[in-house]
Amino acid sequence: MTQHPPTARARSQARNAAIIQKLAHSMMRLGVAVLPRNYELIYEALSGQMPQLSRDLAALGPEPTQEALDELGIKHKLVGHSALAADRARAEAQQTLGELTTMFADALARKHAFNGQLQRFAARLASDPVATMSEFADEAARLRDAAGLLMNEETALRAAIEMHSQRLGELEGDLEESRMALNRDRLTGLPNQAALSKRLNAVFEIERSGQSAALVLVTVEGLRDLGEQHGSALAQKVLSEFATVFRKTIKKNDFVARVGLQEFAFVCYDVTAENAETIARRIHQSVAELAITPPGRAFTSETLSLSAGIALTPAATSAAELLGQAELALTSARAQGGIRVYSSDIEKTGGKACVPAAA
Repeated sequence: MTQHPPTARARSQARNAAIIQKLAHSMMRLGVAVLPRNYELIYEALSGQMPQLSRDLAALGPEPTQEALDELGIKHKLVGHSALAADRARAEAQQTLGELTTMFADALARKHAFNGQLQRFAARLASDPVATMSEFADEAARLRDAAGLLMNEETALRAAIEMHSQRLGELEGDLEESRMALNRDRLTGLPNQAALSKRLNAVFEIERSGQSAALVLVTVEGLRDLGEQHGSALAQKVLSEFATVFRKTIKKNDFVARVGLQEFAFVCYDVTAENAETIARRIHQSVAELAITPPGRAFTSETLSLSAGIALTPAATSAAELLGQAELALTSARAQGGIRVYSSDIEKTGGKACVPAAA
């Protein structure tokens, strides 16, 4: 029986299984709760992509508390901790607003009290115009002291309002940063999978008379292996360069996101299948032209290749269906090489290459 070498998909599945096993073992050893945000934190610490996070986690000791882990996740702006950071910012904002409300209420009560003193003094003068000078002087002194105290409190209130307003502005910035983190890839700054889902849903929610959009899913072949062979620092540098190149490759109103370790997605508007293939070839060329110099190899460089799967909105009825079609086309492209546009033939084979039966 002839044995065939494992496919790229099988290697990827085996690699992912090994990563999950390593994560589970590390979390069990540290006594870390099985929470999605903890998986992300431990993965990022072990991957070597965030050296400071790795050092901070090690500094927590053998059994870190959940509170300490959450502080780390928020400090390093991990996506899984963005919601937690936003909740904290909202809670602090509510507390700050509550403090301001109390301060305003107290200030208003003091003003009402001072106004009452003035009214009583005026009424007394009107009812007893022959009051002695000493009585008038005593009452006036009390009003002067009350006015001075009120002015001091007004000054303190203005200072408190400025301080709280500044803090509210900071909290608003924190909330905006948390919202952005939920939709941004931390390494490249590109939109992420969540942002892609929103964009695709918008494509099908908005009526676009006569307009066709294409979803182009691409895999940068060899990027994962590059990181494993030469270190995560080089892989991160290459990712940043790709992000810059991809932004320049598409039109202003088109969209690009990083949706996996070496996967990217492009949404291109007002295009035909031929236009989408041209765009995919342009992306392919931009990847092939990027010379990568590994550490210690000043005079030699490496290049990467790209596979792309394309699906167009006229052939789909929903965002999920469009994404599924593009994934099938990408699977076919990775099996056969190059660029593939979704078709009924690809649907029938599940994206797999057709291999002739052995004689």
